[in-house]
Amino acid sequence: MSEYRRNKGMVACIIAVIAGGALTVGALTYFGSTAWWWFPGWNTAKTVFPFEQDVGNTTGTVTLDVNLDAGAVVITFEENTTLLYRMTVEVQNSTLEAHGAPVVILASNVIRLNYTAAGVNLTLGKGVNYTIDVITSAGAVSITLDHGAHIGNMSLTTTAGAISVIMGDDVKILGDSIFDLETSAGAFSVNLDLPVGVGGSFEASTTVGPVTVSQVGWNQITTRHYETDIYPTAETTLTIMAQAATGAISANLS
Repeated sequence: MSEYRRNKGMVACIIAVIAGGALTVGALTYFGSTAWWWFPGWNTAKTVFPFEQDVGNTTGTVTLDVNLDAGAVVITFEENTTLLYRMTVEVQNSTLEAHGAPVVILASNVIRLNYTAAGVNLTLGKGVNYTIDVITSAGAVSITLDHGAHIGNMSLTTTAGAISVIMGDDVKILGDSIFDLETSAGAFSVNLDLPVGVGGSFEASTTVGPVTVSQVGWNQITTRHYETDIYPTAETTLTIMAQAATGAISANLS
């Protein structure tokens, strides 16, 4: 019995260390990507690459595809119907020398950035519909959906790091959309204000780690699964799935 107690204590310690570390990495999402370069061991000499594209003749759904080996991605929206994207990519000069400059490609309605290590600040407009796919192996992802953003499916993935999602009720959800949030080791923070008429479902899964849900107007299906009354019959639905192998998940639903 004493051995079992010691193991439980060790598990709790591991969770605290991982969640704390993930949230430390996630501090970038609150202080801006510049903060990332001040972590111990990082050379603060960096180069900032700006990219911007107007909507122009773009129609239909645009996919944002960002893939980093390490770093952080901060995504926001603004009430601008002509802006397709505005992006700054901050790269350490040592990384720049080894891997060359980052390149953002727009082709076939896909905005693509694939790079080794960077801090990315990205602003999207409200003139087109978006789907979003972001992967960072080590780092953090933060997205704020507001200002009338038009959003469909979204996938945010980290191997080790933090994920933060904030959504206001002025967002337009496209059809039956899925937010797939996943980390192997890290922490989630989800703050969701569901638009009127949209059915919502939130389900969290952890192998090791706590799930904390605070909700208003959602029904508890299981200890980690919540739905709104209209979810089974609504024409437009949003399904959020948050999965952490080891870590903590916190959600505020309204």
